[in-house]
Amino acid sequence: MTTRQPSDSHIRSRAIDPSRSFLVQAPAGSGKTELLTDRILALLATVSRPEEVVAITFTKKAAAEMHARVLEKLQAANDPRPAEAYRLRSWELAQAAMQRNDEMGWELLAYPARLSIRTIDSLCAHLVRAMPWVSGLGGVPAVVEDAREHYLQAAFDTLAMADEYDEVAQLLAHVDVHLSTAQSLIAQMLASRDQWQPVLGNAESVAQIEINLESIVEAELATLSGAMPLGWASDLAPLLRFAADECQRQTGSGVPDIQALLDWDGSPFEASTDYLPLWQALANALLTNDGKLRKRITVKQGFPAKTVQKQGIEAWINNADEGAWWVSALARARNLPQGYDAQQIDVLSSFVKVLWIASAQLRLRFAEQSEVDFIEISQRALQALGSSDQPSELLLKVDRSMRHLLVDEFQDTSHTQIELLERLSSGWEQGDGRTLFLVGDPMQSIYRFRKAEVGLFIQVKNQRRLGKSNWSRWR
Repeated sequence: MTTRQPSDSHIRSRAIDPSRSFLVQAPAGSGKTELLTDRILALLATVSRPEEVVAITFTKKAAAEMHARVLEKLQAANDPRPAEAYRLRSWELAQAAMQRNDEMGWELLAYPARLSIRTIDSLCAHLVRAMPWVSGLGGVPAVVEDAREHYLQAAFDTLAMADEYDEVAQLLAHVDVHLSTAQSLIAQMLASRDQWQPVLGNAESVAQIEINLESIVEAELATLSGAMPLGWASDLAPLLRFAADECQRQTGSGVPDIQALLDWDGSPFEASTDYLPLWQALANALLTNDGKLRKRITVKQGFPAKTVQKQGIEAWINNADEGAWWVSALARARNLPQGYDAQQIDVLSSFVKVLWIASAQLRLRFAEQSEVDFIEISQRALQALGSSDQPSELLLKVDRSMRHLLVDEFQDTSHTQIELLERLSSGWEQGDGRTLFLVGDPMQSIYRFRKAEVGLFIQVKNQRRLGKSNWSRWR
């Protein structure tokens, strides 16, 4: 008895078309590993050398599993035709790949290392190793997974330069000369330098930080605004206006926590930083210090006993769902920053300069110890490739030798890794036979500790940032 093909088998068949590029949005458990390995088989049947097909994932374990799965399928090509329908396509693809293997004399089963399935870190190391003089590293140093010791030492060496750089002295003064605090702060930033270096590389960088902060605040407020219950503003405005006025009448100056609501006209608050004081006053009125809906309403909140307004606010809160999304979003809004003052901007500018000094110290530390971290390897790999306008000899060599690039768990790529993929595919043109195959699920990001940015998946999906190949999508 044969097993039926999955309902989306026709879409999966399209996704292994070796002449087209695909961005595959596939959740966990959807069989994407099967799809990836089938596509590798389909591509092997079309290339002159197996190394022209490069598959990338993010852990050694995942790379080993994918490598083993491809080999298993290639070996199964010698087995009789399977009776199960769901195994038939893989068997046919493996047969075609092994026929190509025999024609070209690859001997993949005897030399499985010719299957180029690797982690993105090993790919970067491979690029640096290919032309170490171009990358600026000379020989290839050891790569350490945990480089915190190097970050801390570079931070310490930076702080020791307080007499030479006013910016370092200003940072130390800002943290009350707590050396361990400053050292830890700098070390944390060095561990994520591939994220901030592209942003903090010019004179306008501090202004950009302000813009970014405003964008983050407004995004949080937009989420809150969209989650608020229907009619909340018109229901609460007269009640909280009364409470603010009552507090002011009782104290003569008003309660700062809710005073911003004195002139509330009943319109919903906008998702703008200008309205942040109003959102925070609303949070102070409705929530306890630990972010829960108030259970008790007293005169301290501006609601004297036996008033219509007290009954009204109690009824509104009692009818609200204390587990609703808007409650936690409103609690977060209470702690959102309202921007930087002049003194903070000055400290921030100094800190940016300190970070670049620390980056230089880290490179010196790497050179002394003959060790680097993954970020350094990936940055030097980019340096070794050059650019699309001024390609290095290495990029030209890779461009000639790589025809198909597959990336698993694409939602876990960082900005630096996206730039690497862009660089590798910069010379590709539509119709030249080269393809990209990117697989991921933007709803999950497994390896966020590796500086992944899930929004990049959406950006690539919408803007086709990578290559100029003929794109198709399978969702």
